[in-house]
Order: sequence, then structure tokens, then C-alpha cells
Amino acid sequence: MEFYSPSEKIKLMRKKFRVNQADLESVNMTRAFISMMESGRRNVSKASSQKLVSKFKELAMKISVTLDIDDEYFSRQPKEDARYYIEENMKINNSDKELEELITIATDFNIDDLLAKIYESYGEKLLAEKDYLNAFMKFRLALGKYQEIGDFNKQALLYKKLGFCQERRSDYEEAEYYFKQAIAHSLEENNFEIYFKSNLNIAIVYAKSKQYIKCIQVLDETILKSEAKVDKIVFINAKMTRANALMELVDSRALKEYLDLVDEIGDTNDLILSALYNNIAEFYYKTGDFNNSLKYINKAQALKIKVNKIALPNTLNTKAKVLFKLGFFEESTMLFNLAIDIAEEYKTFDMLFDSYKDLAKAYESRKEFEKVSDTLNRYIETIDYYNVEYGKGYALCKLAQVSVMEEKSEVCIDMLSKLEAYVL
Repeated sequence: MEFYSPSEKIKLMRKKFRVNQADLESVNMTRAFISMMESGRRNVSKASSQKLVSKFKELAMKISVTLDIDDEYFSRQPKEDARYYIEENMKINNSDKELEELITIATDFNIDDLLAKIYESYGEKLLAEKDYLNAFMKFRLALGKYQEIGDFNKQALLYKKLGFCQERRSDYEEAEYYFKQAIAHSLEENNFEIYFKSNLNIAIVYAKSKQYIKCIQVLDETILKSEAKVDKIVFINAKMTRANALMELVDSRALKEYLDLVDEIGDTNDLILSALYNNIAEFYYKTGDFNNSLKYINKAQALKIKVNKIALPNTLNTKAKVLFKLGFFEESTMLFNLAIDIAEEYKTFDMLFDSYKDLAKAYESRKEFEKVSDTLNRYIETIDYYNVEYGKGYALCKLAQVSVMEEKSEVCIDMLSKLEAYVL
């Protein structure tokens, strides 16, 4: 994209319409004055620009051509034109190629405030596409640029988004760091919406990384016992996350907290209700009540298909485990594979790992070691493709164990050598 000086624009536009300077004369704008503007000896004011635009649009109409320029077009310098072009294009949805073009323009003209906004917008686009790694990189560039120009108003929000990207990539250590930064900056900014949401996020990270006591402590101290007003959805999700942690700790209070939430929500929020049904089913599964587990998992599945397909792999995984316990092996493996396909489609890597791991366990229970190897190798290939490390150490360890059972010493040595990176 080329941007021209005011004098160059007048000259190029004259050539486009094949007119001379005299053809552009109007009241208070003589040929001599136009000549001085075109040669750069006089600045083009906004008023003069408006007259030039009006004259060129008249010429365009005579030959049935649409001239799409604004009244200030001829008065703007190249950097001002670049800023105008970026601002106008930021109002529409842009492709990756178009956003890269805007980044190049903003970089070339040192328009740092808009460069930060472009990076942020690009990150939002990639986040919506579930490209969490590249979204993370764009948000980090946006944060750095905002900090460079001294605009600190968006730090809490961007740190939260960085944490969310890493949580989705199952990089819980990184996610914890960024959510802690979001919490700290939200307090500096007096942004309690981000403060409460980031504390919920970090509690979820603790739960996913099996730090259940820490998860409960964060929720109790920052949200559930807060004297400040907390958004209702955040509060309900905090209570549900607390119940999840209690379930993992085999605490019977979890079931009561789930059922109390079901009564509290009623039929007002199918999204949360689907998660509650799923977690109740998981509780019954863990306590060996497979019939009640199946009852609630079917309720969860019906709702998630309608309102939350991204979380459907979790439900299908639980249902597959229940069917496996009830002796329906073929049906359970079919559901594990369906959960895997949907988890990969939505790039929910924690759910992807759980289903691969449980499918491998199902095959291992029948001593089908070749299928165990195939399953775990497929998992490693998948996460390598997405540049994700989550669960790779477990997969390598299990492959080493299986290779011993199959008396494949070379494979075992290869797996153990790869495993070194995860244990040393």
C-alpha cells in the first residue's frame, strides 16, 4: 500500500482524470495557488482539500466513475493517510493477510498505538479460531507495545487472555503466572471484574493441575467469601469449581453442592446445567454408582449438544468409562474415539489427553498391547502437530512399559531416552 504527499496526490489525480490545473480552478482557488500546492510550496489546508475533492468528484461523475475519497484526503500527509487507512480497516473483519498488511503499515510509519490494537485484534481473531499458540503470541506483542507507549489500561485484560491461551494449551505453569499478573494489575486498575474472573481462572488451573486444596483456598478467599459484589455467573462457576475439587478429594460434600446448584439454577442456564449434570455423573462414576452416573451423563450429553459442544468430549469420556465398567467394551471405545475427534476439532487438549489415556487403559485391560501403542503414538503425533507438550511424558512412559511387555527392547530404550526430557 502506497501513501503519497498532498502535492503528489494532486498530481496523480490530475493525471488520472487527464485534466490541467486550470480545470481545477474555483472560487478562492486560482490556478497559481493550485500550482503552488502541487509543487509543495504551499500546504494543502482542509478547506482547500475539500474544494479539490469536490472538483474531482464532479469530474468523476461526468464519466460515471465513483471517487471514494473523503474531504480531507488532499490535506493529509503520508503518515496521516496510513493512520486513516488503518483506522478505517479496523472497523471491519479482516483476514490474516489483511491484518499482516496493517501490521506492516503501522510498523513502517511507527504508529505504535494502532500497532498495539492490531496485535490485540489479531489475537482475538486467532482466539476465536482456537489457535491458542498464535493467539498467545499476538496478545504478548500487543501487551509489549502497550507497555512501550505507556498505555497501561489494558494490562490486566491482556495478562488474563495470555493466561487463558496457556490454560487452553494445558500449559498450567505458564497459565498460573499470567493469571497472577492479571490479578495484580486488576487491583492496580481497580478492575474487579477481571480480578474475580482471573481468580476463578487460576482456581481452575489449580484444579486441572491436581492442586485441589489450593483451588478451594483461592475460591473461598477471593470469591465465595468476598464482601464485594461478584457477578452471578462467576460466583456460580466458583461454587461449581469448588465442588469439582471436593469430588477429586473424594469428599461427599461435593454431591450436595452440585445438587444445591442444580436447584439454584433450575432451567435458567443450560450451559451451567450441562456442566453440573456432567460433574454429578462423574461423582457417581467415582463412587461406583454407574446407573445414576449414566442417568446424569445422558442429561449432560443432551444439553451439551445444544449449547456447549466444545465441552462434549468430557461428557462422552465419562459415558465411555461408565459403559466400559458395565461391560460394553465396543460401545465404550467408539465413544472414546468420538470424544477424541471432537476434542481435536476444538483443540481442548486436556480433554484430548483424557480420552486417549482412557482408551489406552481400556485396550490394556484386555492385553491388546499393539492397540495401546497405536493409541498413544497417535496421541503423540497429534500434540506434536499442535506444538503441545501436555501428557507427552505419560504417553512415553506408558509406551516404554508396553514395549517391555511386548519384548521390544529397542523401542523401550527409544521411549526412555525421549522420556528423559520430562523427568530430568
